[in-house]
Amino acid sequence: MTKVIKNTHTEFYSDKFDATIASNLSLFLYAERLIIIAKDANGSILAVNDYPFQESQELHSILESDELVQACKSQEGSKIYVFSEDFCLVPGMLFESDSAAKYLHFATPIMDSVTFFHRGIENNSIVVLGAGPKSLLKIFKKHINAPEIIHGSTLALEYFLSDKSEMLNQELAISIEDGQIYVAGFSARELKFFNRFEVSNNQEFLKYTFSVLHQMAFDRMHCKITIIGNLKEIGVDQKILDQYFKNINLPEPKTTQTYHPGAEEFKTTKKLAAFWTN
Repeated sequence: MTKVIKNTHTEFYSDKFDATIASNLSLFLYAERLIIIAKDANGSILAVNDYPFQESQELHSILESDELVQACKSQEGSKIYVFSEDFCLVPGMLFESDSAAKYLHFATPIMDSVTFFHRGIENNSIVVLGAGPKSLLKIFKKHINAPEIIHGSTLALEYFLSDKSEMLNQELAISIEDGQIYVAGFSARELKFFNRFEVSNNQEFLKYTFSVLHQMAFDRMHCKITIIGNLKEIGVDQKILDQYFKNINLPEPKTTQTYHPGAEEFKTTKKLAAFWTN
């Protein structure tokens, strides 16, 4: 089904959408956007609802009325990806959940009223630790049954790490997510850098990219830069980037996500979640 733009949100539904076979949800929470993806028991996407919002209070109304949330209200296995600015990576062998606040304090100042959440990747050699406002996440727990809460950066980092065996000696991998980018730096196919930056124009993108290149001691004329996502979301023009970088690549992500016929229109958003699932 072609996407349907309503007054409140955009829909990407399968041609023969049946809410009764929805098994779980993947929700992507940004600062002013919520994407709700309904999947069947095999993980294939049935439908997607994409909502803009401005105030956190709007989330209660969205979740209370959303058809996909209501269809999965009693189901377990749903995931909420929180794209907050509060996150860090911790070596798996050192991680202790009771020390979450201590780890995050090294990376960013955090408020007292937050909920911590974490997920191990790369055979638990890396733990992605995140935090989000308790009051905000409490809204979701009223409508979603026992969700797993994951920091949004996890999706991009797992995707990049799955490609590291094919990388060059100098490589940056960038994922675009609603006004922010996640940048991973790989030297000799090993992850050496990972961080988040807020970007809204060419100048900011260039500033942060050059900063990472300098920190990694990479040659901008040699380093391969792979960008996943929609440059228009962050106000960036590829023609400008081509003036500064000689080995820049904007591929369609490799696909592990399956769809019911019609719902694949969601791929037009160029979101990594439309192609890759973890």
